[in-house]
Amino acid sequence: MRSSNRKAFTLVELLVVIAIIGTLVALLLPAVQSAREAARRNTCSNDLKQMATALTMREGSTKDLPGYINVLGIKGTPNQVRATWVVTTFPYIEQQQIFDQWNNGGVVGASGLVNPTTGYAAIEILVCPSNPPVTLGQPSLSYVANAGYRNAAFRAAKGSTDRTAYENAANGLFFDRTRLANVSPSVVWNSTTDTRDSNPPAPEVVMTLAYVQSKGDGTTNTMMLTESLAALTWEYQGTDYTNTPDLSAHFGFNWVQPTQVASDTRLRVNGVKSNPQYSTFSDMTNEFKTPTTTDPPNPVPGMPSSYHPGGVNASFLDSRVVLISDQIDPVVYAQLMTSNHKQSDLMINNVYESNATIAQPSSDSY
Repeated sequence: MRSSNRKAFTLVELLVVIAIIGTLVALLLPAVQSAREAARRNTCSNDLKQMATALTMREGSTKDLPGYINVLGIKGTPNQVRATWVVTTFPYIEQQQIFDQWNNGGVVGASGLVNPTTGYAAIEILVCPSNPPVTLGQPSLSYVANAGYRNAAFRAAKGSTDRTAYENAANGLFFDRTRLANVSPSVVWNSTTDTRDSNPPAPEVVMTLAYVQSKGDGTTNTMMLTESLAALTWEYQGTDYTNTPDLSAHFGFNWVQPTQVASDTRLRVNGVKSNPQYSTFSDMTNEFKTPTTTDPPNPVPGMPSSYHPGGVNASFLDSRVVLISDQIDPVVYAQLMTSNHKQSDLMINNVYESNATIAQPSSDSY
């Protein structure tokens, strides 16, 4: 009888092999996760580029940029609706049917009243894959528009009658375009009237690319869109639609004076990276007025934030998309948001930027 000379693995050798494989897998997993996040960030960047292109195409057609909130429908009729800047882009991102519903007064509910908050769900291009919606079936939003100086919006939200509650075109790009003081007959959401809609109403600010190019800082130096973990939906829903006053932070992002960032780091880019603990725009407004210090803290409405390591994606008026570092100088960040530094309210060392001799930021400063 022939004997077998085959050798087998000993238990020690088998354990060594398993340990080596485990080590290799442990080393490989972070690389896999990093690659997945890079892919998600690229998707987010592409979304912002497409949205910026859509807004530019719309501006070429209408000769102006929309407000962060607008009036759609036939003027002077009860079928007017207030619609976000997002809704105005729908004809340019293959969502013409939804836009037509809004432009025709919204969806008619069971009571026969116009209800533009019925039957809408998430749209893929509006949601960053690194920030997926918590609740499915909602019109979720990950991207917000340049709504200028936070302080003006803050004063208006508190009911201030100070002129600083009014909007300065040089401070941003997207403004409140729902001036309703003279609308008749009353629309169904006129209970949302805020200080700026009082009599006499604040002037409606209309922004154009021509202004930025000829009088302002140029399309390459002005941010248009960015990411926000604080964003809720691309529309007002339910009682928020009829009862919540317009606020720039609902669908936009703001800049603050650099001295404010020094005293509250939550007011910087990625100052808080968490999902909001609120689900209504009314609660967001309260958070905007008095940011909480809960653990984990809520993201501050109106400030750019994302789950991307190191910063947030932002698109400029020229449709270029850049990852803005969360270590960006607050002065540079504010400069990139103002549309006309010669007329803005930005103060540097207690001197208005219009009177300062500071150069506009270069691409290597952010």
